[in-house]
Amino acid sequence: MHILKVICSLSLRHGGPSFACLNQAKALADRGHQVTIYTTNDNVDSLLDVPLNQAIKKDGYKIYYFPITLHSISYFRKYYLSIHLKQYLLETISHYDIVYIYSLYRFPPTIAAYYARKYHIPYVMNPHGSLDPFLFKKKRLLKFPHEKLFDFPNLNHASAIHYTSLEEQQLTLPLKLKAPGIIIPLGIDVKQHRYPLKGLFRGQYNLFKHKILLFFGRINFKKGLDLLIPAFSQIIQRHKEAVLILAGPDNEGYGKEVSNWIKEFNLEKHVIFTGMITGDKKIALLADADVFILPSYTENFGIAVVEAMAAGIPVIISNKVNIWREVKQGNAGIVVSCNVEEIAKACIELLSNESLRLTMGKNGQKIAEDLFSIEKTTIKLEESFIEIINKHKSKCELLK
Repeated sequence: MHILKVICSLSLRHGGPSFACLNQAKALADRGHQVTIYTTNDNVDSLLDVPLNQAIKKDGYKIYYFPITLHSISYFRKYYLSIHLKQYLLETISHYDIVYIYSLYRFPPTIAAYYARKYHIPYVMNPHGSLDPFLFKKKRLLKFPHEKLFDFPNLNHASAIHYTSLEEQQLTLPLKLKAPGIIIPLGIDVKQHRYPLKGLFRGQYNLFKHKILLFFGRINFKKGLDLLIPAFSQIIQRHKEAVLILAGPDNEGYGKEVSNWIKEFNLEKHVIFTGMITGDKKIALLADADVFILPSYTENFGIAVVEAMAAGIPVIISNKVNIWREVKQGNAGIVVSCNVEEIAKACIELLSNESLRLTMGKNGQKIAEDLFSIEKTTIKLEESFIEIINKHKSKCELLK
């Protein structure tokens, strides 16, 4: 298959979507498909230093970076407006068998879906949590006209909407979208977490006598850090050896508010900001953590949760993380409400019980292997693509 993926940005500072797009592209290419990604040169508050308007070969697939038009103007930058991307889509979209489109409310997904419909190319939309009620209700005055003019028509005319969990699909039911849904989890390379070298991260920060509670993700309002910090102030009363690691990029400046809470609760000596960590350093961090925590108010999937489980770490997540059912059913961690007391209680329970941590960690590894390995999820996605393309061809034959 010739597969085109369209995403606003591949900057790793955006977290899960960028990682997922790259992992999925490599996995599809490994299975013999010709995969191309169209994206912009966005890097949150700057521009990526990459060649523009030309193919860059990477891990068996191609990436085209297109410049953001009038990047110095905030609105165009945040909307990811790119005239070069539009023109190249117009010229080339008919070369592909299927188009896979990430996100809503932005120029790249909007124009990609429009041209796919115009030139009768089947396309799949991945809303990436944009339709979750917690986010859907925000900024309604801005979103409503865009939805009516672009997003809902694009969704309703899609060959399929890709949901990464049953929970994500169920949250969209009140919208009564017309396109069929496919439920396929995001996948990770579980093999890289099997035999990590332990002690590297602890050695870097001299934490050999500490218990590490790890938050791994963007420093963002939706992640529940306003709950985690006061909860940690309770945890530290029971476990003075505990240290909270906050690992992730701070794209919106939210870290200043988090720092103020840390000072308010006198936790400066017990919390470490590492910034964004990737690659081997990320694997080393996960290898040394005792407990993983993600108390989000909304989380479309939670790829960091899957990485933690693959590393054998028991996880504590809120019931707003859309894979909470899998975690609970597999006994891979503790699911809590977005409540300070519940978060503190769960953390204290796991930090106090090494046997329980080991049991849940092993259960998590099994879940990661059985449900979330990139090899298995890619086969499911490939099968869905083939079915969509065949249905589209049959429909086109009938219309002749």
